[in-house]
Amino acid sequence: MSTAFRVVLEGTQEVPPNNSTASGLGTVIFDSTEVAASYTFNIDGVDYGLITGGAAQTPSTDDDVTSTHFHNGVRGANGPVVFGQINPAQDADDLSIALNTDGSWTVSGRWETTDPANVSITNFAGALGSAQVGSEVPIYFNIHTNEFMGGEIRGQLIAIADDNDNVVVGTPGDDFLPGLGGNDIIRGLAGNDRLEGGDGDDIIRGGRGDDDINTGAGNDLVFGGRGNDTVGGMAGRDTVFGGAGDDFIAWNDPTGDVVFGDAGNDTLRGGDVAADTIFGGNGDDLIRAVANQQLANHAPDRLFGDRGNDTIFGGNAADTIEGGAGDDTLAGFGGADQFIFRETEGGDDTITDFDVTQDLVVLEGFGADFDPLDNLSAGASGTTLDLGGGNDVLFLGLLPNELNAANFLVTA
Repeated sequence: MSTAFRVVLEGTQEVPPNNSTASGLGTVIFDSTEVAASYTFNIDGVDYGLITGGAAQTPSTDDDVTSTHFHNGVRGANGPVVFGQINPAQDADDLSIALNTDGSWTVSGRWETTDPANVSITNFAGALGSAQVGSEVPIYFNIHTNEFMGGEIRGQLIAIADDNDNVVVGTPGDDFLPGLGGNDIIRGLAGNDRLEGGDGDDIIRGGRGDDDINTGAGNDLVFGGRGNDTVGGMAGRDTVFGGAGDDFIAWNDPTGDVVFGDAGNDTLRGGDVAADTIFGGNGDDLIRAVANQQLANHAPDRLFGDRGNDTIFGGNAADTIEGGAGDDTLAGFGGADQFIFRETEGGDDTITDFDVTQDLVVLEGFGADFDPLDNLSAGASGTTLDLGGGNDVLFLGLLPNELNAANFLVTA
């Protein structure tokens, strides 16, 4: 059984409260089986430079961190230190303090029974493991600085998720939101969030910001939202909508997934052994049917570029590839592939590896009287099929007489 806690660090939670403009947002995940708590905090407005043996990062010396601890105490009351990261250093085996490019700091580690804590985590296992979602436990995280020796910002642990079915909602900041077990609804809202579905059939909404989403196990439904999102995991039969932004969505699991890149210049990469359906959406997308192009046997995928100048690579199975509107570059990469072109979706397209022995071009909406063989012409790079209206398909490296009627299917 696991329980996740949110920790909002602010000066107003100190006792007495202060007017510090520093802030922080963290997540603590308690594992009752291992009796251990992993923690991650993103912190702004204080300086860990000197205390970690580096240079000060801010002009003011008053914001230099002097110590960082977990304390035992309820909101509104001060309590003793139970587990220290700095002064005392009681998490030497796991503690990481990293300076981010925006000047903030990430502090992470793991509180275990083997750590030389002032009070063993086993003393709090009951409270942490049985906490109801929405409730607080008598533990808070506190950051001390030169200016506020008693504590500049602190935050109480509030349970936000467990292994049951939860609704987990983020803040306007950069959240880490774990779904853990159960069929969860996870909403990141604003900020560059990290969202993890965990086990169960989850609904995950990234919201605004550049989110990092790991769907975990289960058959999940994912909406990346606005921003340049990264989506992975996808161990079940998932449906993913990237949303607006230049998204990166990659997976490689034994179940078929359906992925929509939506607006933006997306990179979408499917799995090797399951039949996926991928839609690029509006934008200049890169679509790869498989993770390992050299694998001997791939599953047949359905790949649609939609609007934009897309690049699409199939696998070595019988893929269906449709570039859509725009100037697309298409490669089947083995297998008896079908390349679909519609009269209503023009562009100057290129097929880089058309195999005349097994591939098929499907021309939809051109009418039964359209004869593709009569509209072929040789060029320096290969053979061009003139589709009318300034639209064409280049068969790279082929001569017109290498193509035959069996390579085309024309529909009304």
